[in-house]
This record gives sequence, structure tokens and C-alpha cells, in this order.
Amino acid sequence: MTGALWRGFRNPFRSVTRALVVVSLLALVIGFLALLLQATRTSREQIAAMEGKVRTLIELREAGAFGTGGFGGDKPLGEGHFSTGTFAKIRQVPNAHHIVRMEEYVNQPQIDPSKKNAYAMVIGLKAGSAMRAIGEVDYESAHLIAGRALSEADRASRVAVVGQLYAKQRLAINTPTGADLAGKQIILEGQPFNVVGVYATGNDFGDNHVFVPIEAFRVTFRPGAKLSKIFLTVDSVANVEAVLADLKAALPEADVVTTPEAVSTARTTLGTLAVASLYAAILLFAIGAVLIVAVMILSTRERVREIGTLKAIGASNREIVVQFLAEAGTLSGLGSVGAIVVAALLAHVLSQAFGFSIAFDGTVVALILLGAVVFAALGSLYPVVRGVTLSPVEAMRRG
Repeated sequence: MTGALWRGFRNPFRSVTRALVVVSLLALVIGFLALLLQATRTSREQIAAMEGKVRTLIELREAGAFGTGGFGGDKPLGEGHFSTGTFAKIRQVPNAHHIVRMEEYVNQPQIDPSKKNAYAMVIGLKAGSAMRAIGEVDYESAHLIAGRALSEADRASRVAVVGQLYAKQRLAINTPTGADLAGKQIILEGQPFNVVGVYATGNDFGDNHVFVPIEAFRVTFRPGAKLSKIFLTVDSVANVEAVLADLKAALPEADVVTTPEAVSTARTTLGTLAVASLYAAILLFAIGAVLIVAVMILSTRERVREIGTLKAIGASNREIVVQFLAEAGTLSGLGSVGAIVVAALLAHVLSQAFGFSIAFDGTVVALILLGAVVFAALGSLYPVVRGVTLSPVEAMRRG
């Protein structure tokens, strides 16, 4: 039995060219398969996380505005218009006690005439509020990649957190670190703002904003009490509809945007991606299985005489099975090592193509190892059956 096992480990290297072809095929197929399955898993997780975050979130925009940027709702401030006075009306609605958080935002487009197409959005917000960047299809969560966020101590300070693209285009910072921000300033309406942080969202549109304390925003841009957005967080999903109805009745100056409306486009995009990557993974698995089994069939045909010789000298069917299982396992094991290298190299490329991070982590490694086991089983299926069913005389004659 040990001899059969050793022959199985050694046989793949009797033909180096064939071994390289099989291992390369396995590495590419299993590596791509693992990353596509991880892409499917990641996109579904993002959908779940997005829904989990926004199911209790209600957005208020100035009546007549449209889109995440609130464009079109730029009427001058007046009685009954969307402003800080809207807060008082919110607090008076019957189900106001279910509102656990209120966040105010005010936006101002900014164009840098010294740079071509350098358009940005300056956003004033309370310290501690989420930095919601206006992305290509929906709001983007702005994650710090250098420096710090706005703090309560910044209320009266001219400080800013800028997007990665903004930092690259206007501050000449390509790979931001905390040290790169020392002494960096931007000019807003003639006023210098110290840059204390850089964020990233994953798309250029969302990465071209500036977040500043809302108090400093009002001093600099003088919007008065006017607001662009108010986000309300309800204590539970069960109470969202009641609060929503109250707000629509009490706030004619505001458009009330519900959760499904706020995430529908992004959800559709991610959902389509999840389905597409899953189908691609299934197709890749099928193609890979056919290719690997075909190679193993050709490999077995080349050694039909060997099978007959082994059986003629007394090798049992069990030893033949062990030999081919060991051979397929060796090839698949080498292929899984190559697949790990392929996955590591292509994870970043696919992340850029899909638009969100596909992590090369324990899940990918587990998928690769599982793929190796499955392909080993598929690849050894025909040789095992062939080796068991052939008689020594028939094998010698066919060889």
C-alpha cells in the first residue's frame, strides 16, 4: 500500500510538461473560482450591511431637491423653508420620541478655477456625525485613511477632512499619511482651513468632498439657518412608518426620503454583481472540472499498460485506487499552492473592477483548499473506475 501511495506522489513528475500544464490549469481555475465566490459573498454582505444601517434611517431634503446631492433645492431662506427651524417641528411630531438621533448637513459646491474640472462639494456637519459622501449612485461611507476625524473641540475651528482625490488634485498628496498633512491648508471663500484628515470611499466622485464643522461652514459661507439635509435615526424598524407619516404631514418644506428609495440603486447594482459573479463562478467550475477530468483521462490512457502490468504482478484494485487518488491529490495540492498565489495577485485587480474590496483572507484560502479537494476527486474518478474495471490481459492488449 505504501508503494502505491509513493507511486501516486511520484507519477505527476514523470512528465514535467504535463504536470506544469495541469498545475497551471488548476491554479488559474481554483484561484479565479475562489475570488469570484468571495466577490459574491462580499457583495451580499455589503447589501446586508447597507440595509442594516439604513432601515432605521430617514433622510429629509429641502422640498424640490433631487438626488443625494440635494441639487435643485436652493431656494432662498424664508419662512417655512428647510432650516434649523425644521428641528423644532420634528421634535413636535407625535412619534418624535422614537427618533434617537438627528444630524444636520449643509452643502456648498466649490469649483477651483485654476484646475480643469476641479469640482467638489463642501459639506458642513456636526462633529461626531457620519461623513456621508455623495457617491455615483448613493451615499458613500467615508473612511479615514490618514489623520483624524472632526472632533467636538473643532466646533469653532477652521479645520477640514478632505477626500483622497481632492488631496491628490489640490494638495499634491498621492499617498496620504498623517505626516503629509502637517501644515497643509485649503482656501474656502478666502479663508484658510487646516487639513486634519483624508478619507476614501472607493470612487472619485465621493472622494472629491471637503467636510468641515458646520459652525465654521456658516461663518465662512454665510448660509444663515439654511440646511441641505437632515438625517434622522429611528429607534427600531417597527416605528419607521409611524415617524415617516408624521414627518410628511408636519414638514411641507421637506421631502421625506424613505430607506428603500435611498438605497435602491446601490442595492440593485450590488445585487446584479452578486448574481453575475455567482454565475461566473458556476461556469468557471464547470469548465475547470471538464478540463481537469479531460487531462486526467488522457493521462490514464497513456498508462493503461502500466495498470495492466501492476495488476499482472499482483497489485490489488485498492492499490490502483490509492495510486490514482494520490496522484490527483498531489496535482491538486500543487494547484492549490499556485491558486493562492493567483488569488493574492488578482484580488486587488478584481477589487478595482468590482468597485469594492475583495479581501484575500482565510475564506479565500478555505475556498481554494476546498476547490483542490473537489477537483482531486473529479480528476481521479475516471482513472479509479478504469483501473478497477480493466483486467490485466485487457490492459496489456490496449496498452
